[in-house]
Amino acid sequence: MEHTISDSKAQAAVDAWSRLSDLSDDSYYQNWLELQTSLIDGSYLALLSLPAEGEQFGIAARYPQYADHQELAELVNQVLEQQSGMVCELALRPSEQGEAFGVAYPLIHEGRTEAVIALGVMVQSQEALQRVMRQLQWGLGWLELQHQKQRSDQIGARQQALSGSVELLAKVLAERSYDAAASRFVTDLAVTMQCDRVSLGIPQQNRVVVEHLSHSAQFGRKMNLVRLIESAMEESLDQQQVISWPANSEGGEIALAHQALSRDQGGAQVVTIPLFSENEVIACLTLERADIPFSDADVIRCESIAGLISVALDEKRLNDRSLWAKIKDSVVGQLGRVFGVGYLGRKLLLLLFIAIFGFGWLAEGEYRLSADASLENVIQRVVTAPYNGYIQAATLRAGDLVRENQELARLDDRDLKLERLKWLSETSKLQRQYQEATAGYDRAQINVLNAQLDQARAQLALVEGQLKRASIRAPFEGLIVSGDLSQRLGGAVEQGEVLFEVSPRHFYRIDLMVRESRIADVRIGQEGVLHLSALPDRGFPFIVTKLTPQTRAKDGSTFFVVEASLQDHSEQMQPGMEGVGKIGIDKRSLLSIWSRELVEWVRLKIWSWWG
Repeated sequence: MEHTISDSKAQAAVDAWSRLSDLSDDSYYQNWLELQTSLIDGSYLALLSLPAEGEQFGIAARYPQYADHQELAELVNQVLEQQSGMVCELALRPSEQGEAFGVAYPLIHEGRTEAVIALGVMVQSQEALQRVMRQLQWGLGWLELQHQKQRSDQIGARQQALSGSVELLAKVLAERSYDAAASRFVTDLAVTMQCDRVSLGIPQQNRVVVEHLSHSAQFGRKMNLVRLIESAMEESLDQQQVISWPANSEGGEIALAHQALSRDQGGAQVVTIPLFSENEVIACLTLERADIPFSDADVIRCESIAGLISVALDEKRLNDRSLWAKIKDSVVGQLGRVFGVGYLGRKLLLLLFIAIFGFGWLAEGEYRLSADASLENVIQRVVTAPYNGYIQAATLRAGDLVRENQELARLDDRDLKLERLKWLSETSKLQRQYQEATAGYDRAQINVLNAQLDQARAQLALVEGQLKRASIRAPFEGLIVSGDLSQRLGGAVEQGEVLFEVSPRHFYRIDLMVRESRIADVRIGQEGVLHLSALPDRGFPFIVTKLTPQTRAKDGSTFFVVEASLQDHSEQMQPGMEGVGKIGIDKRSLLSIWSRELVEWVRLKIWSWWG
């Protein structure tokens, strides 16, 4: 592709290239636009639009300077709406040779339009118009390079500032005490910002006291310079804003103290920055420079550094206080929040606490002692095996109701029946021999046979008694509490082995587990109510009948067993049921009931410490 450029345009291009070589030149956009018009054949009108304040676009450069760019401005607005390149015919043309077109193209970076270039060109063909579009797109690369350099410079400046701030924060945090950290902070900040002096003051009782000066370990409180610095800090504290002298803009702040400090230091530049924490000023920072004025960027940088480090300094200052000072400040702070302005929630909470305390002090209630409770049988009879034998039948088991003398189980009696026949036969034989001896008047034989006959009869009576006891029966009407021989049919049992436990129904006592710290409140005859876990909807009254010396350990605590008798019962009650019993002690104030355990614990601890 060949390009023909007139001599005038060639000279304009050379001049534009020379001016464009410095990317930092303030007239970069104008030079760039002139270069584009010199390189693109047929171009006679150009307009560059860049973002201004907010989202609005403004004209950054135009060519020629005093031409009518209204049509190009309208084309730029259309490109901003469509976010794409556009071509349209122009009514304004420099000559009748060829057609006049407006060509516009946007520069988009990460979805955001950064610039729009619009050219007015005279072309002879469609191919020439397409060539203009390509050249315009290539030319936008220079503009993109400039924007990339600006972004890179901004990022580099921010990173450098952040790196310096973090480095300064690390130095401050490395100091062990508040005084050393504050001195390090103001000195390093003075070096970083090229200041003659940096002062740090702390608000105390409606005034500011200078605590640290850069490059100075000690200074006199009565120095005129210190008083002037404190006045400047108080001026900034009263207005709750940054104050600079000489002022960079018309902000409306009062800077009389700053003016006096500057005059005293030979016209120095003075800036005071209040440091905030939770909407309260915790410190003031005053910077002084003799020759170099503070720009807005310098003030912003100082604010960011101070805001980053002030919290760490304040934490060190608070931690270095004595214990009594911490307690005093905490109490004063809380009282100020309760009785001062704001903090409605704390005030309502205090009023609620006072109301509850007053109600508990004046109102009386029944003091009831709660204790874990369980149902136990008053009478419990053990049914044992009468002799060694084998289980033949088992008709009942635990949980069954029995009548008096009802058979519970039966032992195998076949061996006993054979033993009975044996002793019956032996008795008959001895009786015949006894009759024969009597008939023969053999007195000695009669005595021997008489003794053997008594022995045989005794053995027979023993066997018959065992036969009767082979049927194991209930001693009285009640409930089988334990015992299940249905799984031991044919199994052996030994004499005295426990087979069943039977208890009469509706004869229960209550075992209450009373904590040892409360056993002194319990007396025989006191009444209470029992609620069982299985029957929670009904309360059963009881009366305390016995205080036993038995103790049981549970969950690391010691409990005394207190027995009580039920005054009412339910058919659904079963031995072993558990619940909660409450013993009525007396009437007393609600506050003493609620706080008794705490008060007794405190008394015991005080006695153990001072005893």
